Order: sequence, then structure tokens, then C-alpha cells
Amino acid sequence: MEEHRIATVSGFISLIETIKRQEEDAGNKADFIYRGQQENWELEPKLARKVPPGKRANTEQIIFDEFKRTSLAYTRLRPETDWELLAIAQHYGLPTRLLDWTYSALAGLWFAIGKGPSFKNGVPKDGVVWLLKTRRQDFLDPETPGTPFAPTRTVIYRPNAITERIMAQRGIFTVHRMMPDDERFILFEKNTKYRDRLVKFYIEPGEFVPMRKHLDGCGVNEVTLFPDLAGLSADLAWRYTNHFVMPVKRIKSSRRKK
Repeated sequence: MEEHRIATVSGFISLIETIKRQEEDAGNKADFIYRGQQENWELEPKLARKVPPGKRANTEQIIFDEFKRTSLAYTRLRPETDWELLAIAQHYGLPTRLLDWTYSALAGLWFAIGKGPSFKNGVPKDGVVWLLKTRRQDFLDPETPGTPFAPTRTVIYRPNAITERIMAQRGIFTVHRMMPDDERFILFEKNTKYRDRLVKFYIEPGEFVPMRKHLDGCGVNEVTLFPDLAGLSADLAWRYTNHFVMPVKRIKSSRRKK
């Protein structure tokens, strides 16, 4: 897998431009998609992290049916298909077999560094942005989507513009196949169809604050990505209280490939 360490927003964009040019020269003009993570978590859906094998299929169906039955009282949205309802549920934190990605490289970077680094035993962890070089055949066929609960392969689902957040974040999802015999989910980074097309970018904790300020100056922040009162409140809290927080010591970065 190709890996890089980045220390600036401009350096991140420059690397993406180089990778994109290489792909286009090789004849692949499909879009890249990105996933930002506060630390180097494995690429698996929340359903896999929250529910053990043996209980996943049943729990997934029960929790979705309950969401379908009760959610309309809390929203003006009126999804037309289970796919649309599942996308809404994912955006609001329900454990599903979807995994969030974005078409926007800068949004992906924000999701990696926007909340500051996580810590383990008092040591701050690197943030991570994943890049996937997509192919046209990776995407779900909108004409014959089938059911979201029994895909025959892990695919990319491009949702309709059903919520402001999906629009603002340029959201897109991978839909993960659950193995029927043991209810396992294959980690996306180990999926033979996708693993050779992933690129991983590491961001050291000391770079979070300056890179976040740079992204904010480029118009990427909590308000633009979460265009509601929650996003506004989070942005104001960061903008007017972050100077009270002790910054993490910056470490000189280097680029690496693997």
C-alpha cells in the first residue's frame, strides 16, 4: 500500500495532484474518494464494531426497522427507498453496514484533524486520511440496486441529495458485504478488490492545529460541513476557545512509502 506523511494542506493537495495525474495517464479518469479518521482505525462499518458475529444480521434488521418506524416523527425528510433511509441513519449515527467517505479531499482532511488528536496512554495518535482510486464498476447500479442488506459484493453507493449534510460533505458510502456463513465483514483495506487502490496519508498530532487553521481559511470548517446549529455551535466553540488549549508539540515530518 502506498503511504505518505503530510505536514501541510498544500503538501497534501500536491500529492493528490501527482497521484491523480498518474491515474489519468494510465487511463483511469474515475474520481477519488476520501475518508478522514482521527486515528489509524481499521476500515470497517460501525455495525461490525458494535455488534459481534452471530448477532449482526438480526440486530441490523431490528434496529433499521425501528428507525424506519420511528424516525419520521423527528424529520421532514421523506426517503423513498431503504437505501435513502439507510444513508440518513448512517449520517445520524445508527450502526449500519455503510462506511462514510467523501468526494472532497479537504473535507476528508478535516474529518481527520478537526477534533484534535486522540490519545493512548497519554501519547497523541496520528490522524489518517484514506484515498481510494475508484473504478466505474465499483459503483452500485442505480437502476438495479437490490437490497442494501444482502449485497453480493462490497460496493460504493452514491446517495441522492437527501440531506443538507450529505450535500455539504459531498458524502458517499461504501456498502460492506456481510459473509452469510459467519457474519464477518472483510476489512476494506484487506479486500482484494480494493486494497491495491488505497493510499494512506498520516498526519502527526503537532500538525493538527496549523492545518485546521489553514482549512478554515480555505472555507472548510464545522459550519460548511455541518450546516446546522450543531455545526455553528462547534465552530464558534473552536473559534473562540481554542487559544486556551495547549497545542501538541510538533514533530518534523517526513514522507514515506510502503
